[in-house]
Amino acid sequence: MNSITKTIVYNAHPASLIISAGAVMGGLTASVIRGGITLFPAIMTLIFALFLQISANLYHGYVDLYYGAGENISGMNDRSSRSANSSKVLLMKIVANGFGILTITAGLSLFAFIGWIGVGYFFLILVLLYFYFAGPRPAVRTKWSQIFTFLFFGPIAVSGTALIQNLHSHMWLPVIVYSFIIGLLAVNAHIAVQYLRYEEDLMNGKETLVTSKGGHFTRIVYLANAAFVTAILIIRPTAVDFVTPWIGIIIGVCLLASSIWVFNMMHRDPTAVSSRIRTVTMWQYIVVTLTLLGIVLYSMDDFKLNVIQLV
Repeated sequence: MNSITKTIVYNAHPASLIISAGAVMGGLTASVIRGGITLFPAIMTLIFALFLQISANLYHGYVDLYYGAGENISGMNDRSSRSANSSKVLLMKIVANGFGILTITAGLSLFAFIGWIGVGYFFLILVLLYFYFAGPRPAVRTKWSQIFTFLFFGPIAVSGTALIQNLHSHMWLPVIVYSFIIGLLAVNAHIAVQYLRYEEDLMNGKETLVTSKGGHFTRIVYLANAAFVTAILIIRPTAVDFVTPWIGIIIGVCLLASSIWVFNMMHRDPTAVSSRIRTVTMWQYIVVTLTLLGIVLYSMDDFKLNVIQLV
C-alpha cells in the first residue's frame, strides 16, 4: 500500500464506521417496536450513513492537510501554513468530493420514503457538519465535540432511521430511549479515541475533552454515560422489549463492570492503556447494539414477515 493510499485509508477511519452502523441499528430496533421494518430502505439508510461518515472523515483529513493544522485551531488561522498545491491534498479533496457525491445519491433514494422531512434532516446535518468541521471555530477541535457526537449518532440518526421506516407512527418513546443508548455509547467511543490520541493532541495543542478538562473529569463523564445506559437496560421501559428481563440486567451489569474497569485504567499512563481502553469501549458498543437489535427482533412474533418485505 503506497503512502497516498495509506493517507486516504487513515483519514477515512474505517473503525468509525462501526458507530454509524450502530446508530442505524438503534433506529431499526426502535422501528421494529413501532410496527416493523422493511429491507430496502433499511439497507439504503445504512449505505447513506456509512458514506456520510466516510465523507466527513475524509473532509476533516483534507482540511488538516490543507492548513497543515495538526488539528489545532490556531494552525487553521495561519494562512501561510496552507499546502493547497500538494498532490496529496488535491487527491484528498477529490476523494472527499467523490464520497460526498455518493452520499447525496444514497440520500436521494431515501426521499421516496420520507419526502420533504428528509430534506430538512439533510439540511440540519449539513449545518451541524459545517459547525463541526469547517466553521470559524470547528467544534471537532474543541472540548464541545462530544455534544455533536451525541446529536449525530443519537437523536438525529436514530429518529431519521425510524422516520424512514414509519413516517406516521406516534410511538416516540422507543426513539427517545434508543437515541440515548446509542448516543451515549457513541460519546464514550469518541472519548476512548481521544484518550488514545492524548499525547498527540497535547503535542499539537488540540483542545479535546481529555486535554482541556483532564483525565479525572473525563473518566467521570465516561462512567456516568455507561451508568445511565445500564439504568435504562435494567429498568427496562416498555420501549426496550426483552424476551426475559434477565437479559437486560446481564447486558447492563457487563456494560457497567467493563466501564468501571475503563474508569480505573484512566488513572494510568495513557500511552500504556489507551489501546485497551479503546478496544473495550468499541466492544461495548458492538455487543450492546447488536444484542439489543437481535433480542427485540426475536421478541416480535411477526419480525420475519417484516424483515423480508421489500417495500
